[in-house]
Amino acid sequence: MTETMKASGTLALGVEYNGEMHRDYVLRLPTVGDEIDASDADVPDSGFGVALMAACLEKLGTIPKENLTYDLLRGLLSEDYEQLRVARDELKKKLKPESGAGGTSDTPASGSGDTATATKTSGR
Repeated sequence: MTETMKASGTLALGVEYNGEMHRDYVLRLPTVGDEIDASDADVPDSGFGVALMAACLEKLGTIPKENLTYDLLRGLLSEDYEQLRVARDELKKKLKPESGAGGTSDTPASGSGDTATATKTSGR
């Protein structure tokens, strides 16, 4: 993915790893493959989102990518995890085409335009 398809920032507290706090992150959007991997991971259903977030983190401080795991992210404060979720959601918004910016769909959006067809009625 290109750099424009990534979000970066600094977590409020971060996570401890090897005796140091790691706060600076780079996050990309999840792929279908990430979702499959997170589903297949040995984590409870309630941890799916955390496992998926771990797969999408490209950087968290200087922690090696292979150590950005579900178990590591369980150590995040809720505030930091929410910050990652917001960053992911904002990235999604940036990548979506703007409303009204000529798309490729032939079907009108729900509630837009006149979708009724004229019917001939008998005047008798």
